[in-house]
Amino acid sequence: METGNPFFIMTEAGKKKLSEAIMGEKNPMKKIEAKEKMRGILKKHWRDPEFRKHMEEVKKGRWTGEKNPLWKGGISKTREYHKERRRKRRVRKLNAKGSHTFGEWELLKKQYGHCCLSCGKCEPEIILTEDHIIPLSKGGSDYIENIQPLCRSCNSKKHTKIIYYGRRSYYNRRQRCIVSEVKS
Repeated sequence: METGNPFFIMTEAGKKKLSEAIMGEKNPMKKIEAKEKMRGILKKHWRDPEFRKHMEEVKKGRWTGEKNPLWKGGISKTREYHKERRRKRRVRKLNAKGSHTFGEWELLKKQYGHCCLSCGKCEPEIILTEDHIIPLSKGGSDYIENIQPLCRSCNSKKHTKIIYYGRRSYYNRRQRCIVSEVKS
């Protein structure tokens, strides 16, 4: 056993032998024997005080966040990150063509004055969502040209209809004026 490394469980040669023993055997009884052997090896490591101390620290939460050696900067904790991941997964599942970035979405919202194209309410009052003009379920793409900003309630009302609100007049509450045509 190597010393000084609390993450050490077994040597590479030991891992290789064990994986060959588990995966290489066709006899189910030998697989069970190999699993029992692995349990025995892990029990030996629990007897090691250094390993026990490390595992107690892990359980107490001392190895969470930035203290964890596998820390990647905390990008996965933001709401926008998870929202983007869910959106991309949905697009992949529906085999839609194209994609757009979060920056393109922010630019599109800015072009429309951070307002819903259907009801005209602006962003501090509502949360804008990405609406596909031609829905993904009807073969629409995920390119930014097929996206329009709508609030959640307007997006839900639209459902899977093909409606483009871009040329419609709406009242911009932030600038207190009527916008008749939106430039893209």
